[in-house]
Amino acid sequence: MCVRNALHYFAESFQDEENKITGQNCDQENLIWYSHGYCGETFHQEMLSIGRDNWCVLEHVIRPYSNLTTCLELVAKVTRCFFPNPDIQDFFIYIHSNFFQNCTNEHVQVLEDAPQGLVIGLTLLSVSFIPILVYLVNLKFKMSTCD
Repeated sequence: MCVRNALHYFAESFQDEENKITGQNCDQENLIWYSHGYCGETFHQEMLSIGRDNWCVLEHVIRPYSNLTTCLELVAKVTRCFFPNPDIQDFFIYIHSNFFQNCTNEHVQVLEDAPQGLVIGLTLLSVSFIPILVYLVNLKFKMSTCD
């Protein structure tokens, strides 16, 4: 059974009881080979097609990354391995170190916490309104019952 047919088969029958993955018979050698040779190579080609300048732009990367994740899940099923597992995690680290190591959020402004005195003051102010509002509701209730 070729990988594409096997991947399609397992994608179609993922809820069948007879296809339970126990991890006891994990074919780790093929898991690693197909992770790099099939899923990784497909991801690499997709990333090359979007261009190195767009590797850090989420809108461009999200589809190839999602396809990679789906491919790795299916390869894990075909090789009777759990997903995620240490080999898949190592593969994701490899992918991130090769494609996303230079992605930073320099343009994103990091907000600082407000000064502690300001936070305490605003908290006390808002909490002090509660007894005042309770008093006003009670006063209104008493006035309405007197009439």
